[in-house]
Parts: sequence; structure tokens; C-alpha cells
Amino acid sequence: MQMDGRLGHTRKELPEVHQVIPDRWARGRTGAQAEGVEWIDPHVHILPPRRMAGLVRWVRKFTPGFPVSEEITPEEIISALRESGIRLFFNLVFPLWEEETEELNRFNRDLCSGIPEAVPFGSLHIETPDKEKETRRCIEDYGFVGMKLHPYAQRFPAFGEEMQPMFKVLDEYRRPLLVHTGFDTFYGMYMDLEKMEAVLRDYPGMQLVAVHALFPRFRLAHRLLSQYDNFWLDMTNSISCMRIYENLKARIDPLPPMAESLEVEEVDENYPWFRRLFEDFSHRILYGTDFPVGFGYHPALWEDLRYFGFGGEIERDLLGGAVRNLLERCGFGHLLPAPRESR
Repeated sequence: MQMDGRLGHTRKELPEVHQVIPDRWARGRTGAQAEGVEWIDPHVHILPPRRMAGLVRWVRKFTPGFPVSEEITPEEIISALRESGIRLFFNLVFPLWEEETEELNRFNRDLCSGIPEAVPFGSLHIETPDKEKETRRCIEDYGFVGMKLHPYAQRFPAFGEEMQPMFKVLDEYRRPLLVHTGFDTFYGMYMDLEKMEAVLRDYPGMQLVAVHALFPRFRLAHRLLSQYDNFWLDMTNSISCMRIYENLKARIDPLPPMAESLEVEEVDENYPWFRRLFEDFSHRILYGTDFPVGFGYHPALWEDLRYFGFGGEIERDLLGGAVRNLLERCGFGHLLPAPRESR
């Protein structure tokens, strides 16, 4: 049993991450709200109905008992975000087929124009014929903050030469590119991390956010944060998986279905660097949720973060400070709500 003097609780007193699945998807107020801590969520998915239903069906394949409805609506998602006190969120879309690219970007423009808390991101497909034109449409015409790629779901490499027209526009405007990284074993796919680093080096104005923080390659993540000021991490799902890992190592329970592909040996090697990330670079580490299809709703994901006892300053960075730093660097500080005083 480990006592954390800063937080005044023992780890054992917190709910375990393998709690009954419906409990993890219970909506409501979070501990962050109770403590007056701001939470800006940089990883939310509100999609057109067909894509939303398909995403929920996919999650159910590896999460028995997943309680989210295939018919969940944007209104229901936004209501739950507001109930949990999420003051701003990035809405992320990505085309699975080239022909839906323009339509999906228009959907995100129209959806977010009516939601004060929503920050829309655009996306491309590797087969998008004029990538510079579509990127400029998103940035210049639609006013999007940046772009998002999910190379494993979209089934193409994120950092190949084909995507350079997008990189050039984002570099020109100093905008962020959010890219899914990590969880290679789960997806059965691998990313060319040398090419990723080359893109970091060649496009210093583009802010590259490694979604899922290269899980579990935290040593590499630490080196890249050290070397490149335009490199950021989003800890979506990675915090929860590291809590699962600690429970597993303590033999609290068998590995739950949602994390059957947890790369335990690789996590073992990288564990010291997981801690160092927050000690050294919390101001460039975001904490998203994959809402509503991640490892739970916001109350449970708050408990996953609090489990590690990082302390107030680091938690404030992860929950809001780092997103503020990113948006201010990209010239979007005007989108930010007034800072909230922590209790």
C-alpha cells in the first residue's frame, strides 16, 4: 500500500481500473470539478451517424459489455461533456475512404459552428488528390485549428512523402497535426518512427502531437520531447493502460478484455521513462479521452489519472495547461475560456 503525501490517500483506496464495465461508462461530475480544476479534452469523436455506429460496433468487438449505444447522438455526447465540466474539446474526424474526405470535413465545420466548446480538426486520406488544397480549405476557409490522422484505422503511413503537401501548409501556419501513435500490437501495424522524426525535423513550425504518446515507447517519447520543441504528447488511453499494467503487476486481477494486447515486457522497459515524462515535460503533455469510445467516461478517467499521484501542478498541466500552451503557440489563445482557479 503506497501513501502519497501530496494527495492524502493511498492507492488501494481508489477504485480499481478493472471495475465493472458500466461503472467506467457512468456519466456525471468528476473529481476535477469538485476541486475546481479545469479540464480541456483534446480527443473527442463526434461523427456522422453511420460512422459513429461503426465505431461503437468496432469497440464492442474487444470490449464485451461495452454499454455505449450505436445510436448515440451528438446532443447526448455534448450533454455528457458539459455534465463533466469539459470547458473545451477537440472534435476529431478522419476519412476511411477518400470519397468521404470533403464531406467529413464539412460535417465537422457545421457541427462545431453550433457548439461553443468545440474545436474542429480536419483530416485527409492518402488518396486525396489535392492534399494542399484540402488542407488549405480546412485551415484558411473553415478556420480549423489543425489536422488529424489515424494511420492504423485509415490503413496508410502517416509520414510518407505523399503527405508532404499537408505538412507544408501546417508548417506555414504553425498549426498542429494530431497523429495516432502506439498500441502497435493491438492494431497489428507498425509506424516508421524514423520517418516521423524526420518530419519533426523538416517541419519545425508544425506542432506534432503524438496521440497515445507512442505507447509504450516512453523512452523515445522523452528523447523527442527533449530534442524537438514542436513535439507534444496526448496521453489518451495510455494513462488507463498504465494503471492496468500496475494492477496486473500487483496481481490484482487478470488483464481485462480491453487491454489484451498490453505490451507488458515493453512497458517494463519503459516504465521509469513514463514517470520522467511528467516530471520533465508536463507542460507539453495533454490528457484526452477518446470520448465516448475510450477507456471510460470522464469520472473514471479522472480516477485513472489521480491514481498515479502526480500532484497538483502536473495534473493541471495535463488537464488543461498543456492544451492552453498548444493553442496559444498556434495563435488560438482567443478560443480558451478564462482560467479557473483551483481550490
